[in-house]
Amino acid sequence: MEYHQFGSSDNSSPPGENKITIPPGMKRIVPFVLYSILLLLVFILLIVTGIKFSQLNKEITDVKVQLEKISDGRKTSSASSDPNTAEEVYFKKLIPVRGTCREGWVSFQRSCYLLSKTAVTWGKAEEQCQTHRGHLVVLNNVEELDYLSKIVEVQHSYWIGLVERAAEGHWSWVDGTDFNSTPLFWDKGQPDDWDLSENGEDCGQLHPTAKRKRKLWNDADCNLPYHYICETRG
Repeated sequence: MEYHQFGSSDNSSPPGENKITIPPGMKRIVPFVLYSILLLLVFILLIVTGIKFSQLNKEITDVKVQLEKISDGRKTSSASSDPNTAEEVYFKKLIPVRGTCREGWVSFQRSCYLLSKTAVTWGKAEEQCQTHRGHLVVLNNVEELDYLSKIVEVQHSYWIGLVERAAEGHWSWVDGTDFNSTPLFWDKGQPDDWDLSENGEDCGQLHPTAKRKRKLWNDADCNLPYHYICETRG
């Protein structure tokens, strides 16, 4: 009788058992693949973060722009209501158009303007404007002032339709417009009713400037000769 040793000395696997063997080369590739996937995810995260940051930065910039506009609007309003505030706003020279106005006059909105070539007293200037069926210019808003600032000769002073007639400090417009209903654009420290002036300073003018910028108001001796601006309806 033959006896068989318990168990088998060979390495055969029991029936039904599958043994998985990973090649050595594959063991080195798997970490590399996982590392590459991790880098890709980090790269995608950086791109998404960059896009979000760019959008956030744009929104912040837009908010800053809006705040600056609001701030500028408040500054303009403050400058318009405070007679001691002079705001410097610079322009480029504008070539005026005649539009529907008479020969020698220029058009803006619903008015026509005549810029004088000569210098006369305030009273004479108003007389000249009346002969043209108009009056010395009445500045109703900043747009009108800025338009004239763009077309006048910057080195000249110009009489405007602003005068003290009733009492000191009580200014009025020649066409009857309520002075309190229009914005104020006095130059810095004006009106000062200069004491050294023999006749006082009871007439309004636009100050001369070295550069082209918003023309601001000054009170001057009505008997001095200056250029002037006439206005009439177009």
